[in-house]
Amino acid sequence: MKKLGLLVLVVLIYSCNTKSHTAKDSELPNKLATVIDSISQLLSTYHYNPDELQNDEYLELKEQMESLVNNAQSKEDFIAKFNALWKNGPFSHVRLSKLERKAEEMADFIDSLIVGEQAVSLDWDNHTAILSVNTMTGKDTRDWIFDAYQKIKDNKANTLIIDLRNNTGGTFAGVPLVGHLLNDSIDAGFFISRKWWNNNTMAPTSKDIQGLRTWSGWSIKSFWKDIQEQSLTPIKFAPYQPFFDGPVYVLISNKTASAAEFTSDALAQLENVTLIGETTAGEMLSQKMFDLPHKYQLALPIADYYSLHTGRLEGKGVNPDIEVNQAVAMDLAISLANGASKQEALAQVELELEKLNNAPLKGEVVYLMGSMNNWGQHLKNTPRFTYQGNGIYESTITLTSGKHEFKIAPLGWKFDYGAHRNEEEVKIGSINSLVRQAGSSNLLLNVKNESELVFSLKVKNPMDVELSVLRK
Repeated sequence: MKKLGLLVLVVLIYSCNTKSHTAKDSELPNKLATVIDSISQLLSTYHYNPDELQNDEYLELKEQMESLVNNAQSKEDFIAKFNALWKNGPFSHVRLSKLERKAEEMADFIDSLIVGEQAVSLDWDNHTAILSVNTMTGKDTRDWIFDAYQKIKDNKANTLIIDLRNNTGGTFAGVPLVGHLLNDSIDAGFFISRKWWNNNTMAPTSKDIQGLRTWSGWSIKSFWKDIQEQSLTPIKFAPYQPFFDGPVYVLISNKTASAAEFTSDALAQLENVTLIGETTAGEMLSQKMFDLPHKYQLALPIADYYSLHTGRLEGKGVNPDIEVNQAVAMDLAISLANGASKQEALAQVELELEKLNNAPLKGEVVYLMGSMNNWGQHLKNTPRFTYQGNGIYESTITLTSGKHEFKIAPLGWKFDYGAHRNEEEVKIGSINSLVRQAGSSNLLLNVKNESELVFSLKVKNPMDVELSVLRK
């Protein structure tokens, strides 16, 4: 299963081929030294605020980058170690990859990208619409959102839940997501480019953007051009029809990042919106791709973002109105939508969290995700495992005849339970040992006749898990 994880304003495509550091790689240190020099030069030339490159944290990380020249065993190893360094770097949106498409072609590629229906799903709980948006990238993503709001109107939903817990960003799909909840335009914030910091030492305020033309449109190509040519680029959200004015609950997590964050922040300004979950990732910069020597490519941040509502989001994130473990945020929202008081709903999920925290997976909620439910993109059709006690988690689903590929994972896919190599096949009534890691092999179940099946996980500890599948 290929996981959907598109960062703001860029799509990175990775190759899974590996090769060892053999004699053919004898020139690798020299090549990597050239790459590191180019990275430093690009950051010095294009980073949104050159003063941040003088901080001790960056200078220390720069030394660590340079040490990779002699420590990396291969091109793939260098990329992995570089990105691991930047995972907790002094600023976000620095990413190294193999060159799959030239940087000058990237904007056109992103502008024309079709993500597929896994980007958005619309489910229902009585008269509550549950709109899950898993990326902000894709021409079709915004179309799915337009379509969803029309269905929300046609089905006369009285409450809306927007699930952004698994959304790591993208481009401009958040525009209609917010716009259909507006009866008037709102000023959200502004992007700050290097041109501002070349001429100023203090961060801009709302006064500095007065009279400036707000940016609008869908093209990342024009956006990248505009934010680099202008010191400040204001962002405004405009209303769209049909207009929804009922209660809205927005689910966020520490995985919610980039474009999903400034969307969450804009939603938080609306009186009928309540944010539920965890503080978002705090990774709110605009990045652009640059080509490097020896077929590498670098994404680096070319603009910062300040919210008129909460200030700078980078390193800070968007705070929820109701803070709760993201694993039970949906349960809390549904309870509130069904008329429970905040106190009652919180008491209910706290009991569930206490039970989960005392279970072997230590608070993790896992789901059966596979070809039968578009790999968890349609939450309504994605069975959740319920803890039964004595280390046993169970989930029940009716499967049609045919072959079904699947894994077991939490929302966000920070890990998954899958197959050991050459042990992919699962037979009804048998016991399979599972491996816990990100990107494990898919499990495969062949169902001869439509059956109601119980998937049972026996968890001795989080790394020692067995699966059995039984007919109910």
